[in-house]
Amino acid sequence: MSVGGARKKISPDNLHLSSFVVAKKKGNSDKDYFILLLKAGEKHPLSFRRGRLVLPSTILDYGEKPREAAKRAIEFEISNPDSLQDLQFLNIQTYYGAHWDIVFLYETWLRDANRLVQAREPFVSASFYPANNLPRKDMSEDHLDVLEEMLHPSGSTQ
Repeated sequence: MSVGGARKKISPDNLHLSSFVVAKKKGNSDKDYFILLLKAGEKHPLSFRRGRLVLPSTILDYGEKPREAAKRAIEFEISNPDSLQDLQFLNIQTYYGAHWDIVFLYETWLRDANRLVQAREPFVSASFYPANNLPRKDMSEDHLDVLEEMLHPSGSTQ
């Protein structure tokens, strides 16, 4: 990877491999749906995420498969993961900022629209928000970037 003309070596300090899960709930029409966001509580290990809304996600452990990491994120962050269907691979995204992030994106759907999803600590709540009206100002910026790219791909011709 070359940044500003200088070639950098990839290391754990500058590369994150992550799995993100977009859990959806059906809306009133085929085009309407809601996206699950978790609110990070005061015990969240990353202080800049406390009080912010995030997608279920995790950084992959060395050698871990992205799908297994996505399942782990759901099981760690949601107390009733059986309320969601099996994960389906959506795509891969990449970002470069404080570090290089390669994101494996998965989607799942709520099995029963009337069933509540409950967050596990260090998250304090789990709520579904309309995909076309996300609470952007309350979201963690990096998680918003992942959703924006999913909803409005930069490579699209629209």
